Amino acid sequence: MFVLKFTNIMKKTLLSLLFLSCIVSSLHAQQFTEYSVPSQTIFNPREFATGDIDGDGHIDIIVPENTNSSISILYGTGDLSNYTMVRYNLVDPTVNGNMKPWAIVIMDIDEDSIDDIIFSNYANTVNATDGVYWMKNTGNRTLGNVQLIRFHDRCRGIYKGNFDTDARDELVVAGDNNSIGNLKILNVSTNGGSTVFLNYYANRRPLHVTSTDLTNDGIQDLVYTSFGTGSEPNNSTSSTNGVKTLQSPSYNFGISLITNVTHNVAGTRKTVIDDFNENGVLDFIAVSASGTTTSIKSYNPSQGETSHFISTDGSRNLVSIAAGDFDDDNVPDITAIDNTTNEILFFENTATSGSATTNISFNAATVLSSNVNAPTWIDAVDLDGDGDLDILTGNNGGGANPGGFITILRNDAIVLSTPEFEIKNIKVITSNSEVIISNIPSFIKQGELLDINGRLIHSVALNTQNNRISIEQLPVGIYILKLSALNTSFKIVKQ
Repeated sequence: MFVLKFTNIMKKTLLSLLFLSCIVSSLHAQQFTEYSVPSQTIFNPREFATGDIDGDGHIDIIVPENTNSSISILYGTGDLSNYTMVRYNLVDPTVNGNMKPWAIVIMDIDEDSIDDIIFSNYANTVNATDGVYWMKNTGNRTLGNVQLIRFHDRCRGIYKGNFDTDARDELVVAGDNNSIGNLKILNVSTNGGSTVFLNYYANRRPLHVTSTDLTNDGIQDLVYTSFGTGSEPNNSTSSTNGVKTLQSPSYNFGISLITNVTHNVAGTRKTVIDDFNENGVLDFIAVSASGTTTSIKSYNPSQGETSHFISTDGSRNLVSIAAGDFDDDNVPDITAIDNTTNEILFFENTATSGSATTNISFNAATVLSSNVNAPTWIDAVDLDGDGDLDILTGNNGGGANPGGFITILRNDAIVLSTPEFEIKNIKVITSNSEVIISNIPSFIKQGELLDINGRLIHSVALNTQNNRISIEQLPVGIYILKLSALNTSFKIVKQ
């Protein structure tokens, strides 16, 4: 039996928004407040992660310090201008040094209900330190010794996701060796041991990894960026750069969604996924940069591949991208960092919520900040819990002895609009095998089923009727059904 409850918080949120919409229609006001944290130097920050590591209710920032053989955690205090920084030195369990952490994910490896830290080690040479490692979170802001999960040559990209039908996440690792780039999906045991779930020769330097349910079967499919220009000895279908997919459950190679066929862009750094043109189909937007050519490119089935921003004069070098509804108009925008001009750029989506369009289109770039310094990574997360997506970037600082730091743009967006609030009409039918959701408002495009610890179990693209989420394999417990737009959420109890 399932019990479905509409959260009281959402009821209050909807009433407030409806009241405001009666006063003013389509009024947009946006404000970002900028902070630089912490007061200490961060050494060459790479692909950081965010989460409540110490369980105090505040979002923390976990930063791999690539040139310092360390990971620093900026523990949140509730004040985005003030973080408590603790540095954790990394000691390689095999050669006692030379660790160069690149990317971070947080994942409860040992199932003690506390998230641990997993990081990729990219030493940029073929040696024993390359691979994916974890540090047990022992509580009270202490971490255990570095433990090896698996060696992986030139390991940079890592990602956690559920790629089968159980309730436990798998771990994806990407090695960007020019000649034999490799992707592996690992089943990781509670003691940190691993078995290979998928081994795929990606060749062209797989870099950033994410996932989505491309086939709408309730199972996550793998999406990765291809960055390099290396040879193709193992897989001729992987001969172009761009964004590529591996579709579950067979993991046959899918389609090259974004390639360098139209635009001569040597490498794709990062991709984001959302329904950017409101037509009910997920789109892919990627940032590509190499030398004097850089662009933000998008792909959707009706429009194909386009370039929204391109520079061939060496004046820009866009190295990372993030997506989200930054102005609270129920359509996803994008933001990117430029490590040549040292800017954070904002691209506002021109689509209207609930109104499908053929093309993906953004307004011209708006500069949100010119105070970043050799930025390396950008992300979007609600750091202060006010419902607005904040922007944070890692900065290397530049120079021979860089003084790296994190830039935070606190988003105080206030948007009053008149969307059709149909959420009270959503219908949910449950059985022992699935949850069926219907009467979905047109502006809600995606749903996620999470466990009580917030871990993703299923993700599904939604239409207005007869959306199905499989729950047959799930154990008894409490789950959260989260719907996109307005952060609508429901509690589901499986008994």
